[in-house]
Amino acid sequence: MSEPVSDPDKAAQDAAWQEIVENFGERVELSDDDLARPEPVELIFDDDVDEPFEPDPEMYDEDYDDGFVAPRPALPRPSPDRLFAWIGVLGAPVIAIVLFVLRATLNWWIPNWVVDFLILGFLVGFGYLVFHMPREPRDPWDDGARL
Repeated sequence: MSEPVSDPDKAAQDAAWQEIVENFGERVELSDDDLARPEPVELIFDDDVDEPFEPDPEMYDEDYDDGFVAPRPALPRPSPDRLFAWIGVLGAPVIAIVLFVLRATLNWWIPNWVVDFLILGFLVGFGYLVFHMPREPRDPWDDGARL
């Protein structure tokens, strides 16, 4: 049910749109036969192919291959202080797990100072990395790519 239109321009626009919709394109008349299922297509596979596909060498531009090999990018190397901090953060828990597994399986006695040293190494490394984090956020448009 349509609402009464109070604006005469709106009524003219609605009438124009209705005329466009009614006369848009040719109308297709479908019968029940057109809606029936299509016949299946038979797929033919050629199993007698003995030789692999060889592309035509004339398809390729010989001038394009100039032998350029891009250099490998250099891996970033942390400074020695950051390296020791990461060893403390990641290495101390790994060493602690290995020592506790050895203690559980071989009944080794682990001195308290070794456990204290591992805990101290983790805490100092973590504190160093947090303290040296950048204080201000990076440029939001910087994705880290370098040319």
